[in-house]
Amino acid sequence: MSDERHAAVAQDERIALVLDAGGARSAYQVGALQVLLPELARRRQRPTLLIGTSAGGLLTAALAATAHLDAEEQAAHLLDVLRGATKKNVMQPLWRQAPAVVARYASETIGASRFRLRGFVGTGPLARTLERSIDWDRLHRNVDDGVVEIAAVTATSVRTGWVTMFAEATGAFGDLPTPPRAHHRRYAATRLGVPHLLASSAIPALFPSVEVTEPAEAAGWYVDGATRRRVPLAPALELGADRVVVVGTGSLRPSEPDPEADLGRVDLGDSGATLLGAVMDDPLRHDLRRLASLNGLVSDDAVRAGLDQHRARMNRPPYRITPYAAVAPHTGEELAGVAMGVFRANHGLRGSLLDPDLQLVHRLLGSDSPLQGEMLSYLLFDPDFFDAAADLGRREAEEWMADNPDLWRTAPLPALTED
Repeated sequence: MSDERHAAVAQDERIALVLDAGGARSAYQVGALQVLLPELARRRQRPTLLIGTSAGGLLTAALAATAHLDAEEQAAHLLDVLRGATKKNVMQPLWRQAPAVVARYASETIGASRFRLRGFVGTGPLARTLERSIDWDRLHRNVDDGVVEIAAVTATSVRTGWVTMFAEATGAFGDLPTPPRAHHRRYAATRLGVPHLLASSAIPALFPSVEVTEPAEAAGWYVDGATRRRVPLAPALELGADRVVVVGTGSLRPSEPDPEADLGRVDLGDSGATLLGAVMDDPLRHDLRRLASLNGLVSDDAVRAGLDQHRARMNRPPYRITPYAAVAPHTGEELAGVAMGVFRANHGLRGSLLDPDLQLVHRLLGSDSPLQGEMLSYLLFDPDFFDAAADLGRREAEEWMADNPDLWRTAPLPALTED
């Protein structure tokens, strides 16, 4: 399709960019966006609906604050933000906070609930990093000016488990959606700030839960938005996206059955990696499958008529065909292998003396676990891992474009097609 044709079809289209969770794996997303953002700009299809969860929420804020720049500059700024997210700029050293952790844990065991332990790893450095690395005034101005229609980050209420999308929207956007109550999700209109991003990325138990005070109707304590979200693409569709770009960090291809591997002994690292897979990988895979299946149903006029009647009875808008572009690791072993390679190279004896925290976590989780790399890939805030993961993201985004010359597809992904 020529640039002129792109310009003609893109004028009235609303493009959503969905960035899923991933911790240190967000480097993969930055690499993919270095390829996708310029291509979308060339087609005059730059995203104006920005939706992120956890580490994807941090990138969402960075993108909203740079939306006025050209795509290459925006991608370069993302890379700068990533390179500043090293361990010392994300979390406090374990040795420094050990006394406070022990004291708070002891106070809870004796019933002194005033001093609660909300997480094992302090994120004060991350708060300071977010404050200085994101131009918050420019973010608000880009939304006010309509350069970005909406920027939303997902967090999970600790007490009720409600998935809350803290959303800053341009005045012309209109009312935010009201999902069915059974979905256990809600939107909260607000002016985004550091607390919302910290809440979205607060891995339960590891990082402390975060108190959010604005907006008042959604005030409370929150943890990582990935913990309870089950339909990561739903907000993009509810917000009226005509096309959806999604960049994930979990595997697009489910693992194959392996009876022999199932007989192997397991440890804490294996259990943790299995839990992370259920939270990070499965929802995006299932939602992409649902979207493609729905596209197929809506393309059939007879089926579509019945679906429209059903939606009307529910007082919901009719379904539409929604083209999508999806970039995520082909298999779970890709980023895990990269993480283990960097860990062995940089965190051996000398690395452990300089920074013992990661080595300690590695040993506690079970250093000989076959899935240890999976766990480490979420926590390895190491420049060498960032570079390698970003390179993988760039390569796989280029593969998507080679496999989908028009960028978009509506049919199911081959990796998600059931036999």
